[in-house]
Amino acid sequence: MQPGKRKKPNNTTKRSTRAASLFLHTKGEIFKMTTKLGTQKIVEVEGTEYTLQHPGHREATRIQDRVQTGEGKFSTEKFYEELMKHVIVSPKVNWEYFDGNEAKGIEGHDGFDELMKEAAAFLRE
Repeated sequence: MQPGKRKKPNNTTKRSTRAASLFLHTKGEIFKMTTKLGTQKIVEVEGTEYTLQHPGHREATRIQDRVQTGEGKFSTEKFYEELMKHVIVSPKVNWEYFDGNEAKGIEGHDGFDELMKEAAAFLRE
């Protein structure tokens, strides 16, 4: 390769860069994590109070990595699972918490979309 010339990106590099770009840009704004590890926020959704806790910059970066599919695309399902596991700390939630499960006697709760939106915004603050 000649000096001063850049190597052409391969498909893997392009997919990885694209996934990062999609995740890091929300409505044209660059993703910023200015909150610190352990910072908490209480939000009320459909009459229930939820405690959100920032997992810190390192864990937030790991979440970014884990939510990519094998093709380098952003997975909303994986992202929501990560929010449930690492950001929404009280009450602990999972898919059954919102969907309900009659066999296990679990009543479903409303507000899934709103809570995920709040948690994602909090992680990006």
